[in-house]
Amino acid sequence: MTPIKLRLDRRGSATMLMVFMVTVIMTVGLGFNWLVKEHLQASENLKNKAEAIVKARSAYDTLIYLLLRGRTMPREVVLSGTEDLTLLQTLPLDNAPIPLSDDVTVRIQDSNGLISLATINTAAMQQLLQRVLSVDSASVPLASLQDWTDQDDLTRLNGAESSYYRSHRGLPPRNYALQYMDELGFVRGMTPEGYERLRSYLTMLPATGFNPNTAPDEVMMAFLDITEETLQRIKDFKAEHGVITEGALQLLTGRMMAKNRKKIYFKPSPFMDISVSAGQPKAMYTIKAGLSLRQNNIAPYSVLYWREE
Repeated sequence: MTPIKLRLDRRGSATMLMVFMVTVIMTVGLGFNWLVKEHLQASENLKNKAEAIVKARSAYDTLIYLLLRGRTMPREVVLSGTEDLTLLQTLPLDNAPIPLSDDVTVRIQDSNGLISLATINTAAMQQLLQRVLSVDSASVPLASLQDWTDQDDLTRLNGAESSYYRSHRGLPPRNYALQYMDELGFVRGMTPEGYERLRSYLTMLPATGFNPNTAPDEVMMAFLDITEETLQRIKDFKAEHGVITEGALQLLTGRMMAKNRKKIYFKPSPFMDISVSAGQPKAMYTIKAGLSLRQNNIAPYSVLYWREE
């Protein structure tokens, strides 16, 4: 091999080695740059989540104060003397979104405006199942729900007890009150799709009666057993006059609502589902809680459930 060719081979090898080293350095640099960006993004997300948690917790405390200080009316809580905390004058009790600040939204739902799984109204529940699930008969899920929550092993007509669940689901019924709403999805006759359609009309909190002023359309139709045409007349009246009273309901429907003397009607219950979400446009942290605003010897209110998302 001549000296000239040897020098060319060495130059080629050096060039290849240089290209290889440059490639390695660039790859390592790009990888390090990507890693740094990922860590910065994770840190930013963690910072935003921490801020959202603080804002939501603060808003929750503010909301409790407003509810305790306010005056409860048929469809809302009227605020007074709280100008130092909020410019809001009312807190709707029908699950409408309420902007408590720029990036904090709260919702409050009166349990008398929903169908309670703690104190089930069987007639309203049957109507709701028929309307929402579009089934001819709601006897199977309704009877099965009653079997699921009673304390015996006697099967109702169209119901289901331990023998059915052990053979079909591999689990026994609770034979006790529901502890969380998702249990409803295990009940015979209930599909996951049906449960998702139902859940916004249900509450785990007790109901002390029925309040059409805070009820969504499907619940109002189920409780009152009315047509969509009658429902529209009620909604038009409520939009114009604000509140549905017993006399107005009788005038609009032509009949009295079937009532229980031990229940409270046309007024909110002291039990409320609340939601506090922080973050815009997408919530980064949400508190969902069930409140009892009944004062006891220990505290002015009680938290019946608490969930963070």
